[in-house]
Amino acid sequence: KLKELMKIIPDEEEVAIQTIPLPVKSPKIVDWKIYKEGKKSYYQIIRADGNSKMYMVFNQMLKELDREDLEDLYNLVKAKYGSTRLVEDLDLLLWDDLKTMFELHVEDQVWKK
Repeated sequence: KLKELMKIIPDEEEVAIQTIPLPVKSPKIVDWKIYKEGKKSYYQIIRADGNSKMYMVFNQMLKELDREDLEDLYNLVKAKYGSTRLVEDLDLLLWDDLKTMFELHVEDQVWKK
């Protein structure tokens, strides 16, 4: 019976194997750059493995990044601009958008029991 279980399948036979894809977490965000071409601006998000992706609008970036990615990006931008007064600069615009998402404001409606 053991020999039956150890039967080797010859290469000629096609064997169907069902695979289950495992979720793979993208490497951590380590940097960002903002490019401006004429009136168009692009966010480039750079990951630890060297891969990067360009986003034209902030909403598109929000749809594709998970919370952990957004927190990484927030911490990077906060480290650079946390104590800077806002001026017309695309990096600071990104900082302002992320700060709005992560920091409470006194006028925010907070749900209470």
